[in-house]
Amino acid sequence: MKRNKIVSLPYTLEKKSLSKKYNNKYVQDQIDKIEKLSGSTISIKNIGKTSSEYKKPCICCKSEFYILITNYISIDSPLTCGTCNKSVPLYKLPKFYDFGYMPILSWETNYQACDSLQMNCEVGERWSLNQMQETKSPLSKQGLDICKQIEEQTTIPTFYYLYNYRKNSGDDKNRLCPNCKKKWTLKTQLHNLYDFKCDNCRIISTISTNT
Repeated sequence: MKRNKIVSLPYTLEKKSLSKKYNNKYVQDQIDKIEKLSGSTISIKNIGKTSSEYKKPCICCKSEFYILITNYISIDSPLTCGTCNKSVPLYKLPKFYDFGYMPILSWETNYQACDSLQMNCEVGERWSLNQMQETKSPLSKQGLDICKQIEEQTTIPTFYYLYNYRKNSGDDKNRLCPNCKKKWTLKTQLHNLYDFKCDNCRIISTISTNT
């Protein structure tokens, strides 16, 4: 607050991320309320990049498929493009639920909480790993349901990233899809990351790093 002004410095994926056309009902209601109370108009200005490591989001005309994925330190969108492997801003999707994207953000925070537990190791490590690795866990069910709804709204196949970390991975490459028990090993690694992909179950995963 300075010189009769209130300044906020949010991070955005694109220069036009805060464009009025992306506002949902609740955002616009709050903007209208602030402008009415202050007797002033909110102005938005892009002042530059936060770091040299900034990565532009997906600009594909139409992605081949999406991937729902996050981790405990991510500040990116939890949706990535299967074609370019870049973030897909949620505001580019059709409004998901109740004029917004709360189910997606709810899953994201749940996943990050589980990932934090398993990274810290001291409390709930095995439970959180099971949530992230098992297709029938509440966390995975929540994520798979979100993928299904995104696919229905966009007609773009949407895959759920299934975490994979095993003490004794053995011949991990020859594992079958944990859901349908069919072969899902990719012939070549996708985006230098993904080793498994089941088009039937809409699940994507990696070989355990603990080999």
